[in-house]
Amino acid sequence: MASKVQSLQTQLSCFQPFEWAPPATVNVGLIASQVTSVVGLSDSIGGVGVKLELVNNQYPTQYVNVVEDRSAAGAGWQTSYIIQDWPGGVGNIVFNQAAGNSTAGQWGYTNLYAFSGSTINALDWNPLVSDHLHEAGTSFSPCYSTGYVFDDGQSNITGALVNTAAGSVVRWTNAYSFRARVNQSWPQWSAEQALYLKKNVASMGDLRIYLRKGSTVHGPIRPVNRFTIPEATCVQNNGSACNTVPYDYAVLVWNILGVDVGIAIPDLSDGVSLNMEETTYCSNANDLTCGNINFHAWKRLPSANILAGSVRTVARDYVIGTLPQLAALGYTIQ
Repeated sequence: MASKVQSLQTQLSCFQPFEWAPPATVNVGLIASQVTSVVGLSDSIGGVGVKLELVNNQYPTQYVNVVEDRSAAGAGWQTSYIIQDWPGGVGNIVFNQAAGNSTAGQWGYTNLYAFSGSTINALDWNPLVSDHLHEAGTSFSPCYSTGYVFDDGQSNITGALVNTAAGSVVRWTNAYSFRARVNQSWPQWSAEQALYLKKNVASMGDLRIYLRKGSTVHGPIRPVNRFTIPEATCVQNNGSACNTVPYDYAVLVWNILGVDVGIAIPDLSDGVSLNMEETTYCSNANDLTCGNINFHAWKRLPSANILAGSVRTVARDYVIGTLPQLAALGYTIQ
């Protein structure tokens, strides 16, 4: 178990190249009956997840990392949030997970972690400095002593094996906590937990995404190429970008060495943003390594009367198994 969090960790890494992929320095894993999964965080770039590996247990040495770890300060597997300022203010303020990549290169805060087995606990808090203004495009970085800071944050990952009638699956819970520095009140406060995915791995694994609400299933959506989603607002510009209605859950499916392995993400009651970018890292839209795919699950929290010192947490489950195993838990795709 982690000790009580007491201090503020302000050690800062600055001016890392934009395309740099931080190494996974904090790693935990779980072996289920048919699938293994390993999670890895960067301890120097805000605790952002840079590894989410899927393993078909028939090939136990073949680890497939589906997470896009390049420019992880604004990608990877992370929790970010947007504050809507009051009329006449600066508009929507975007905060990444104690990191950023809107200025030249990447920056991020270092933290200490207790980790063993299937649990990662941050031991300190990190300042949450804004990355940019959404409408104006203004970029910030504490490396230049710029940006807004209203909260501190910390990351915790917990894994467990869940038994089903078809064997055990892996469940990761990604929880991020926000501690208010000052009394706050805003028109709107929205967190998003995002999975940025490697486009070339998605192509090799025939990534398919299914979105379900009640008896309605949208999918398979194959986001390696441009796409649309029924009931969503979509634009096609340097790829595809869709903002959706609420769903009960999503299932993301890769073929891992002959077996379809899915990640079920439940409770999408505030909607999803699903994007495919074509030229994030280089200019050839036909080169899969130039882009990425990103899945954002939104969560609105109360925005009025946030008291200084109060702690609020956004937690989301990711259930990993074969499709029959996920179906046994109620995550069906048909």
